[in-house]
Formats: sequence, structure tokens, C-alpha cells
Amino acid sequence: MLKSMGMAAAVLAAAQAAPASAQEFPERGIEFVAGYGPGGGHDTMLRSMAKIMQEEGIIETPINVINKPGGSSAVAMGYLNSRAGDGHYLMSVTSSHITTPLTSNIGLDFSDFTPIARLGIDPELLVVNSAGPYKSIDDLLKADKVLNVGGTATGSIEHIVAIQFQKQTGKKVNFVPFQGDGDVVAALLSNQLDFIVTNPGTARDFIEAGKFNALAISTEERIDALPDVPTFKEQDIDITLSLYRGVTAPADVSDEAKAYLIEKMTELNESAAWKSGYLDPNSVVEGFITGDEFEAYLEETQGVYRETLTELGIIK
Repeated sequence: MLKSMGMAAAVLAAAQAAPASAQEFPERGIEFVAGYGPGGGHDTMLRSMAKIMQEEGIIETPINVINKPGGSSAVAMGYLNSRAGDGHYLMSVTSSHITTPLTSNIGLDFSDFTPIARLGIDPELLVVNSAGPYKSIDDLLKADKVLNVGGTATGSIEHIVAIQFQKQTGKKVNFVPFQGDGDVVAALLSNQLDFIVTNPGTARDFIEAGKFNALAISTEERIDALPDVPTFKEQDIDITLSLYRGVTAPADVSDEAKAYLIEKMTELNESAAWKSGYLDPNSVVEGFITGDEFEAYLEETQGVYRETLTELGIIK
């Protein structure tokens, strides 16, 4: 009896002495980091994620969303970089995760982090005024003029798609940058532009109202929300560049943490609440990839951005 009690005490003592690192991941709550302020696209996505994941029981530990705005996501990248090795942090990423390192000397790029998942894409549309002279891509190509193309900001994805259109078709374009989507739409409505490059969320109401006509979309296949809009590729124009929305973790996280985060993002992607609560209301198209596949996508995207931004003289 005394011997068995002594053995039990020894086992209990050994268990109490076990290091905290032996606990399973996660050991505490997870922090979602938005590189822009409240109300923006990064913030909206992360807060939707947190709400759905908690309500659906996908992640039971607390989730805290914080905003680290500044430097087109440079501040958030620096913050996440300082958490290397800790998988309890996830940062929202989009095109600025590629363009900011290319255009600014921040000493970091996507390869300094652990890509977890691309959760969706905002494809780009080529849109004309329905009351204008262009009814097809062929009409644009036959126009005896340089085409005036509108979009948001020099070096933006809209600008890059416009330049890719010029390279692919040989048709000269003049890109006109605007401060925001509302200004771009107003310019097309007033026939100041031949076409615009924009996302479905900006253009869909105008398309449904019959004021705009989308002639092409930058996805591999047509999308359910706009089934009558052909892809660029269908029209022999090789443009499949979209604004992606995803999440990345700090560098050097454990295999266990990476696997956990990918698993939870997969569960989120498979949740009906994610589609109805975020993707559909925000006109984001499903485009889920994870881990190494997401990393390869980021590398390919960086190559396209680097080439085009160099041609534009924005970077050397």
C-alpha cells in the first residue's frame, strides 16, 4: 500500500514538473492584426472571421482583432515580424503585402512570414458605359485612338491590369488615376473615360441597373455572381490578376501551429456562415488555397508586380 502511494506521488510530481511547452497549441488567445484602420477591408475581413469562427465553434480560444495602420501595411508587417516563432498572431494580407515591400525600403517581404491561406479574391472587371460606343473587347481594340482607362492610384492593381491589357493586345492605353472608386465610377458615367478597371463590389449595382457593361473579368473561370461576363482568357487575353485576401503568420512558427491555423482556415472556408456573412455581402469570390500553394501564388504575384512596376518606372 505504502509502495503504491509512493509511486502515485512520484507520477503526480513528474506531471506537475512537466514544462509548459508541452501544452498543445494554442496556449492562449489568438491575435488578428489588420494593417489598416477600423472599417477598412482588412479590418472588415478579420472582424467577420473572428465573429464567425467564435459563433461556429471553429476556434474556442479568445480572438482579439487589433489595428496597426501606417505605411500601407508596413507598420503591421514590422509588428508581426517582431513576433517571429509565435503562431498566436495572424495578419490580414492583400496586394499591399507585395507592393509595399517593392516600393518602400522596409527590409521585409512576403517571404519573411508564414503564408497560411488565401481566403478569397476580388477579381478585376473591364467595364464600359452602356450608353457608349463599345459593346465588346473587339470594339475597344478597333477604336482609332489611345484608350483612356480609369482606376484607383498609380501602381494599383487596376493600373497593373490596364498595362497588362496594353501588353497583351498591343492597344495603347492612358491610365488615369483617381482618389477612390466613387470618382472612377463618376468619370465613366460622364463619359470621361473609355473604360475602367474595377472590382465587382464597386461595379455590380451599376451593371445590374444597366448603366455599365462588364466586358471581361480577370478570373480563370466565370463567376456565379456575374455568369454572363466572359473572362479575359476566353477572349485570348492572358490576364488572371486579382486582388487577393488572405492571412499570414510570423516567421518560424512551429509545424503544429502552422497545421492548426491552416486547419482552422479550412473549416472557416467550408462554413456556410463565411459565404453568407462575408464573401457574398462583400462581393469576394471564393479562391481558397493554403500553405505552400499560397506561398507559390505570392511569389508568382510578386513577379508580375515587380515587372510591371519596373516598366512603369515606379521601382528600379
